[in-house]
Amino acid sequence: MTELDPEITARYVYHSNRLDGLALSEEQTRRALAGGCAPTDVLTGEDGKEYEAEVALGHARALKGMVLMARSDAPLSHDSIRALHQALMGELLLSAGEYRECTLRYKGLLIASPPDRLQERMEWFVGLVNSGLKKSTDPHKLSWRIHHEFITLHPFIEGNGRMARLLLNMVRLRRGLDLTIVPFENRDKYSRAIIEFQQQKIQRDRDRMASAEGPIPEV
Repeated sequence: MTELDPEITARYVYHSNRLDGLALSEEQTRRALAGGCAPTDVLTGEDGKEYEAEVALGHARALKGMVLMARSDAPLSHDSIRALHQALMGELLLSAGEYRECTLRYKGLLIASPPDRLQERMEWFVGLVNSGLKKSTDPHKLSWRIHHEFITLHPFIEGNGRMARLLLNMVRLRRGLDLTIVPFENRDKYSRAIIEFQQQKIQRDRDRMASAEGPIPEV
């Protein structure tokens, strides 16, 4: 993908926002992205809550930034991750672009991600992405692993789901695959896939620990 198609952008932003609980309609999203709303205009979503149009505009800005990252040969870095989050959340969140320093508890996250381990784990994540981009023989599988690992780490206070889907697509585009949109209607299947990934990760860790300890000696 060399240019952002307005139709794809609108569909992507609508569905990705809905998956993160931001209930602007597709029509409202299209209107905002077409210049029909100022960033601070308040719109009533399909859930009756009020949202600034910036939730659509910032997401489109981050999508464009992700495509630029995908076109580049530069390795992923902490700075590029933070810059992408800044584009996404910069007008909505004071701590945009900063890894969190607090403990978050979200339903559906089975693996703890304490803030004191976050920098270390993000170092590992950046290495995983860059190694995978160079060596993976299955870019589709890699892209979804990157998505699931990022969701599990949850490095920011807000916007982690949207960021995970952006990084999923950064990997896909850089490796020659098409941009993928996760439809809001598939949210249950999507959530189950994340949970299943985390359950498998927990089981692999248990298996490694059991293997390292060796058999229990008879007495």
